[in-house]
Amino acid sequence: LKEQRSPCAMAEAGGPEVADEGVSFPSQYDESGMSSFDKVEADLRGAQLRLSISLPDGRMEMIVCNMGHDVAFAKGQLARKLDIPYSDIQFFMDGKLMFDPLSFNDFPNIDAKQEVQIVAQIKAQS
Repeated sequence: LKEQRSPCAMAEAGGPEVADEGVSFPSQYDESGMSSFDKVEADLRGAQLRLSISLPDGRMEMIVCNMGHDVAFAKGQLARKLDIPYSDIQFFMDGKLMFDPLSFNDFPNIDAKQEVQIVAQIKAQS
């Protein structure tokens, strides 16, 4: 009778019974642990931004987002932080309104290496 051994026991023994019984799929992750999808997503998000937002009462709020995010995303973050309606917030940069559907990539004067100065106008709560 031939001895029956588990695959683990055969691998530990390193005997000739251990054979490559097929081709395994290549890993979907690279050496940094990112998949190809992660890389595409990171490229689309773009560089990280630090938005320094000046509020009407003189306080400053910091929002962290990415160049690929739209203005609406940052306004949503601020609305949650301040617990106010999103529709009550408007962002201005260099005195010009920042429209919601535009991404931060659409503003040529934004440099991701520097803190971005934004002025927020907030409708008075009634």
